[in-house]
Amino acid sequence: MKNLLLAALVCCSSYLSAQNLPAIAIEDKKMDAYLMNRKPATLTVQIKNLPDSVKKINIKYTLVQLGGSMQATKYAETDATGQVKIILDENLPYQQIWLDAGNYLYTGIYVDKGLTVTVDTRKVPKDGAYMIGEGITFSGYDGELNTVMNKKVLFKKKERESLVNDLRAVCNWRKKYTADAFTFKTDSVLRLLKSIDSEFISGYPKYGWAVNNETLSEFYGEICIAYWNDTIPGQLIKQINAHQPIFTSNDGVMFYKYLGIYTMAQKRFKKESALNSIMMLCDSLYTQQRSDLLKLFLLESEKDNYARTYPMIISSIKTAWCKKIAADEMIKVDDNQKRIDSVLALSTKLEKADIGTPLIRLPFDASLYRLDTVANIDSFILNLKAKFPNKALIIDFWATWCAPCIADMPFSKSLHQKNKDLPVEYIYLCTTSSSSIDIWKNRIGEMQIPGTHIYVNDKIIARLKTVLNAEGGFPTYVVIDVNGKVNKSKITRMEALDRESLKKNVGL
Repeated sequence: MKNLLLAALVCCSSYLSAQNLPAIAIEDKKMDAYLMNRKPATLTVQIKNLPDSVKKINIKYTLVQLGGSMQATKYAETDATGQVKIILDENLPYQQIWLDAGNYLYTGIYVDKGLTVTVDTRKVPKDGAYMIGEGITFSGYDGELNTVMNKKVLFKKKERESLVNDLRAVCNWRKKYTADAFTFKTDSVLRLLKSIDSEFISGYPKYGWAVNNETLSEFYGEICIAYWNDTIPGQLIKQINAHQPIFTSNDGVMFYKYLGIYTMAQKRFKKESALNSIMMLCDSLYTQQRSDLLKLFLLESEKDNYARTYPMIISSIKTAWCKKIAADEMIKVDDNQKRIDSVLALSTKLEKADIGTPLIRLPFDASLYRLDTVANIDSFILNLKAKFPNKALIIDFWATWCAPCIADMPFSKSLHQKNKDLPVEYIYLCTTSSSSIDIWKNRIGEMQIPGTHIYVNDKIIARLKTVLNAEGGFPTYVVIDVNGKVNKSKITRMEALDRESLKKNVGL
């Protein structure tokens, strides 16, 4: 009995020690060995005390990831006991997931080895819980960390958001200030952010490493944006190079993405040798691990040329776990491309094209449809192409609450109106997520955007994005050119297009 108690104490001590110690950074040299035999983590969601009339709950989870797309949205359903177990696709430590559990909870979580999120429907507020609160419990290996980090999100939330907005405003107008004035202003914001963090950490000292690391990832990411197309001063770039994100989170991943964009903007590259030059520049400026991480973000911009460029990127990467992510991405992109090519090859054989339930036609040449279910995602894509024979398609994935989406709509409208003679159909696929059909109609009516508008169930949006190699946030644009070739990277913003670039992008 004594031996059993001693063993239990040792296990408990090891667990607590592991929770107290900071995790290794994403770009740490030890990461290759650490990930070699590590299994993907499991996320368990348990919904308790559901009404008898409710048989299942939809679980939407958006994973933050490195590679082709920063985020990937997936769905699951609870079983008869109100539970669902989700095994993550990757074995990366501390992967951030944005979780929607029906109408009961929206939260951001970090999954390292195992996490259980329990929702007691009798205790959560009527309009659902945000991050954490009454009726929400985080347990398992990652339970305590998530309890603390979600409390941190709510701690002085408005004050913190105001400071981040101040930081972004200063960064946006960096060239208005002298170098010393800019540094003074940004350092002042960082001190205030750290002050809030310190006040919070005083109640949870075990997790100071986590709070501080996420704050610095966000801060240095914004600094990188401020210096795009310019040079970061020596002392500041030393601080940026010294920072190493621990979490595969929005802040951690965006830090690398923004640093990569800054790096690539340092030189003008000849088109025919740009990719190799960019990769060589990364190798010359950073450690191999950081350089390989930055190369992963080239996968997104090179999707349309993946057959030629992905092998170049993969061969350049020396860090084993980064190479695996890139190789897996190539397999996925290639499979999706082959699938969509075979689907589009059948488009001329359709006699009737069903793209949803017709709703109304508006006087500014807008046709509205609703799509709640599809028997087969390939059939929908086939129908979409067949509906507009001999036309190129510009597909705009958007949301009614997405400010960048709304901001880009007038440029899309202008492009459409000025180039009506071109065989191009503008198709707007709006997600149902966090919206309503009335809000959607009002947005279209207010902006008077011509084209084909479809209000699409969010599950279908997620599946379409995956098949079209267009996973990520909103807005996302996909071109199916006049030859039936799918291009995801041709358009980043409609604002940037004129008649000539439009014709080039759609194959005219």
